[in-house]
Amino acid sequence: MTTSLFLPVRGRQAPINSLSLGAFRTAFTLLASPSFESLAGDYRAEFVGPAWLRRFAPPGLVITPLAGWLGKAFDSQGHGVNLVRRRGVVQRVLPMTAQWLPSRVDGRPGITLNYAPGSPFPFAYIVDELRMIDEDTLLGLSFAAVPWLARLPIPFLLRRIPVAFG
Repeated sequence: MTTSLFLPVRGRQAPINSLSLGAFRTAFTLLASPSFESLAGDYRAEFVGPAWLRRFAPPGLVITPLAGWLGKAFDSQGHGVNLVRRRGVVQRVLPMTAQWLPSRVDGRPGITLNYAPGSPFPFAYIVDELRMIDEDTLLGLSFAAVPWLARLPIPFLLRRIPVAFG
């Protein structure tokens, strides 16, 4: 449950849903990057951050290829895919590649997710970065690769939980 999750910010632990978007950037710098091997598995997504973002993010995805977004799945080789539920069935959509690159947040090397070439708008312009909160929980920050939005992170959690297909 996200309400009981805390992140380090300015020398203290703060409840994750009390953080501003800027505070997520700060907390992100204090977390370690996962390895490709530790990333392998299925993850359920949770929207986190300010109340306005948690309220508007899910319906905002309805008009995109991520309508019904459940999370992400990764193998140990750096390949990933988004998981969505449509008509009661979990589907794999919008493949991505995990790369070990300098972070947009702090320049430290870490996992960056890039969507496949030719991905539908807006995902051709979205980059996700991941850091570990614990061995089964990742903090993700999504960035739009356009100058006027590049510094605005959209935070999300990924929790390692098997996703039932079918």
